[in-house]
Amino acid sequence: MKNSPSLHVLIMPDFRYPNPYQSLLAEALEKQGVTVEFWRYPYVKTFPIFRAAVIQAWKNPKNSYQVVHLHWIHEYIESYSQLKQLWRSLKFILDIVCTRLAGVKIVWTVHNAMAHESKFPRLERWTRSWVAQWVDRLIFHSQSTLESVAQLYGFAPTKATAIPIGHYRDIYHPLIDPILARAELGLPGTRRIYLHFGLLRPYKGIEKLIQAWQNWTSDDSLLVIAGKPQDEAYKNKLNQQVEGISTIRLYPEYIDNSKLHLFFSAANIVVLPFDKILNSSSLILAMSYAKPIIAPRLGGIPETMKDADTLLYDPEDEQGLIKALEKSKHVILDELSESVIKVCDQLDWNGIGKKTLEVYQMAMNTYSTTEIR
Repeated sequence: MKNSPSLHVLIMPDFRYPNPYQSLLAEALEKQGVTVEFWRYPYVKTFPIFRAAVIQAWKNPKNSYQVVHLHWIHEYIESYSQLKQLWRSLKFILDIVCTRLAGVKIVWTVHNAMAHESKFPRLERWTRSWVAQWVDRLIFHSQSTLESVAQLYGFAPTKATAIPIGHYRDIYHPLIDPILARAELGLPGTRRIYLHFGLLRPYKGIEKLIQAWQNWTSDDSLLVIAGKPQDEAYKNKLNQQVEGISTIRLYPEYIDNSKLHLFFSAANIVVLPFDKILNSSSLILAMSYAKPIIAPRLGGIPETMKDADTLLYDPEDEQGLIKALEKSKHVILDELSESVIKVCDQLDWNGIGKKTLEVYQMAMNTYSTTEIR
């Protein structure tokens, strides 16, 4: 397919901070000749997509978009009331229908099968299924998640394309000497350090990790858990769980990007014991720092890790995490790091930009209103 220098794409919602994913995607697309803009204005409850992509073009032809690229849609549908969420979901679906009837193509990158802490899962699944029918094309970050969610949502797999998340190399400060990093963080210089890093939320299996660590830990290892908790209640819960455990250090706070590299420099291994997941930016970040990773064989993790999957474990095995922790003591970590580097080399943003442009071009050639299996 040829590049389309005139293609004008609007990305919604604007979640460029704190995750650099959307910014890196936009840069990759611009290298392909695509003009990319983000909807920077405050959330509008009534027809936000139609307002952004169609009404703005009526007011000013320079704001005319051929494609709207949707990402995390919980911004538009979630509510604390089931009735309100139903109302917002209906409006959102109608918003998509009206936008498409106005001639704007819609591509949706499905980052999660469901919101991580969905309050009304049956309603959300119904909404997402209808959205999947009405958008022109869908993007998933692995072929395995594409196929599983196609069954869940009920759309034809041919309507979707698998494009991985690109690496985060060169975004954050590079690694430094681990002894210096540990000294700055107040961590011991001789122990093997296992790191769990990222927003602290229940679906990430942190409580399970702490319990497994208690059942497995040895004196020469230390578990570091660092990140901003979901809320004060969850912070207190984690603090209570780790109280009195000398081999766990909890940093329940927002970690500024300027200090992020210290934790990865100090760590020997990253542990991501998800209870449920499709894709993970935390996984990509750990890979970008060339760290061996302990994680379950869930969602797109095995496909992303490829040959660097030595420490992945069976999530159905109650002892799976403990077995992976024990296995990590007998693995040559430098060799596993080299495998991670080779896999991460394949997550190049230039290729991702090209593949995403191809999806836009396929959407431009879509004429049917729906593609229901």
